[in-house]
Amino acid sequence: MSDELSEALREVLTLTQLARGALAERLAMPLTNVEAVEHVVMARAAGEPIGPVELSRRLGVTSAAGTQSVNRLVSEGHLTRAAHPRDGRRQVLDVTESGLDHVMGELAPLLALLYQAGRDLDDAERAAASRYLHQVARAYRSYLERPGPPRTQSPADRHEGRP
Repeated sequence: MSDELSEALREVLTLTQLARGALAERLAMPLTNVEAVEHVVMARAAGEPIGPVELSRRLGVTSAAGTQSVNRLVSEGHLTRAAHPRDGRRQVLDVTESGLDHVMGELAPLLALLYQAGRDLDDAERAAASRYLHQVARAYRSYLERPGPPRTQSPADRHEGRP
C-alpha cells in the first residue's frame, strides 16, 4: 500500500527520527534523556504528573535504566523529583526552568520552521491536513492499544524479579 500521502508521512516520520538524534547531539544528551524530558514536559502540559515508573514504561526501558536516567537528569538540573500530591508513596517528576530553556533553546528553531510550513495553507487545506493528521494519530493509538505477542523474559527482568 503506497500512495503519495503514505510516502510523505513515511518521509516525515524518518526525518522526525533523524531530527531527534540531531537534537540529542546538539544538547549533548543521550537520546533517552531527551525523550525523558519530552515525556515529562508533555505530562506537565496535560496536567497529569508522571513518575519514574511511568517514565520508564513510556521510554521502553527497565526501571533500573529509567531510574539511572532520572538520577542523571536531576543531578544535571534538568528535572526535579517530588512526592506525588495525592499519594506520598509515589514520586512525580517535573522539568526545571533551566532544563526547559536548554531543550527549547535548541528546539525552538525547528518549531518555528514547522509553524511556517503550515502558515500559507488556506482554511480548506488546513482542515484537510488536520483531519488527516488526526486520523493518523487515531491509527497510532489503535495500534498501541492492540495487545502484542507475549514478551519473553530477559535475564535483566529475572534479576529484577519481574515475571
